[in-house]
Parts: sequence; C-alpha cells; structure tokens
Amino acid sequence: MRLDEEQLSARASLDALRARIAIGGIGGGIYLWGGVGRGKTMLMDEFYDSVPVAKRRIHFHQFFADLHTHAHSLGSMGEALDQVVAGIRLLCFDEFHIDDIADAQFMARVLENIVAKDVTVVVTSNVPPCDLLPNPLFHDQFVPSIELIERVWEVIELGGAVDYRMVGEPRQQDRRFASGVFHSSAGTVDGEPVELTVGSRTLMCSALRDGAVWFDFDVLCGGSTSAADYLDLVTRFDEWVIHGVPILSTATEFAVRRFGNVVDVLYDADVRLTLFAEGGLEDVAGHLRGAAGLARLFSRLSLLQSMGVMVRSEQ
Repeated sequence: MRLDEEQLSARASLDALRARIAIGGIGGGIYLWGGVGRGKTMLMDEFYDSVPVAKRRIHFHQFFADLHTHAHSLGSMGEALDQVVAGIRLLCFDEFHIDDIADAQFMARVLENIVAKDVTVVVTSNVPPCDLLPNPLFHDQFVPSIELIERVWEVIELGGAVDYRMVGEPRQQDRRFASGVFHSSAGTVDGEPVELTVGSRTLMCSALRDGAVWFDFDVLCGGSTSAADYLDLVTRFDEWVIHGVPILSTATEFAVRRFGNVVDVLYDADVRLTLFAEGGLEDVAGHLRGAAGLARLFSRLSLLQSMGVMVRSEQ
C-alpha cells in the first residue's frame, strides 16, 4: 500500500524513535491515534519488526488477560506488573482503550510501572488520550494517568478520512476473518446446546457444528462475559457463528461493548466470523460509524460483507 502524507509523517516519527533506541535511548514512546482503518497497526508492526532489542507486542485485550492471570498465580498485582515488563526495552500495545473504571485503575498502575522502569512504549488507539475513560462519572479519576501519557509519550494524530479496510483487498492477516458473512436474518440453529468450561465457570453455546462454535448474541454479550473469556475460547475454536444479533441501537451499552470486544478478539486472531442479524449492516451498526470507541466495530463488520463465503448451514 502506498502511504499517504499523514502516514509518512507518522512513520518519520517512528523512525526517529527507532534511531534513539539504537543509540541507547530509554523510556518515552509514541501514542499513535486516529480513525479506524488508517494504518496505525501496520505502522506500529513495521516499527516493531525493525527494532532489534528485547521487546513485546501485544493486543490490549490479551495484555489485561495476561496481567490478571499473573496476578492470580503470583498473588500480587505488583509482582504481575514486574513480570509483564521484565527484561524488555520496548512494549507495543495495539488498540489501547480505557472504557471501564476497573481497567483504568489497573492501567494507572501499569503506566507508573512502565515509566519507572524506563521501558519505551508505542501504542495505537482510536481516541486521543483526553478521551480515555469517557464516562463523566469516572473520567476525572484517570486524568493523572492521561497527563502522564501526554508528558512522557509523543502524542501523534494519524489524520485523514480514508478507512483503508473499506477499500481494496483485506490484509493477508485478515483474510480468514473477512471470509465470513453478514446475514440479514436472525438465523436458526441446527444442533444441540453444549456447555463449555471457560475458566472457573461455564458458558452455553448454541451448537458445535461443522467445526464451528455457535453462540446466541444474548448469551455471549448480554451476560457477564469478558474479553478474557473470548481470548480463552478463540484458542479452542477457529470458526465462530453468532446468531440473533439485534439492531445494536436497541441493545444495552454493555452488550454492544462486549460485542465489540468479541469482534476485536476474533479479528486479531483472524478467525472466521459469520453473523445472523435482525437487519442489514447499516441498520444493525450504521450508527456506530462515528461513535468514539466503537467505530472500528462497524469497520470490521464491513469486511464480512465484502468477502462473503457462506458457512454451510441446514436452515
């Protein structure tokens, strides 16, 4: 892909950071934010691959899952934080976002730990630092962390109006995800429900059929599931079908955010996703196109329509 002017400017900043690391520079980093499909992850991955130091690159959902796992096994969040950054000079976060006060409290400690250890950080995000934890009831509690981000990292906006996911072919690493289908019907399930063990509890799937796991939207997104649950399940099933997807403007905010987390995890793992919904994409999710923190959900769902390969079904 030929880079546009905004992308070339962001790459130049990353090149300068790479040069600083090469001569022994420590700490600092870049907070790269902008609209969906602007190439932020592509630029970060290009940078990450070119820096020959001890490093780690991780999706934000996976980071929190790993952090909780380490905290449980070590019995201490402080020790878990130490283990996350032990021995590395560079840490790259993809899709950095804070929507939950509990995540904000964890992340505040993570940021302080990272800065204290002089780890260089590069993150991608759809929102500027000032829009993290947007809930006005809790936002003020995260302001000190926002100020730390703006003080220690270079904040770069990757502007521009083009969503490159919506034009041309999907990236090679997205092709399996994009081979799913968005069906404008709620769908019916041919199979028996199966109880799945997820961590220390169970979750009911609608069926296991033809190598795919089927979930009802309300079961998967309407309860108390978390990104850690989806990360567990995605290692066991490489094809997902979600049926009963409602018009999202009628669903609760929590259900929509959980659905966004599901799609994030499946997209990042490049797992095939097929949806059966109560309307077309525009009806179901069009209102999310410009929504802070949820625009990428619309962008990723759009890939399903553009690369349709029907999942075999007896409906």
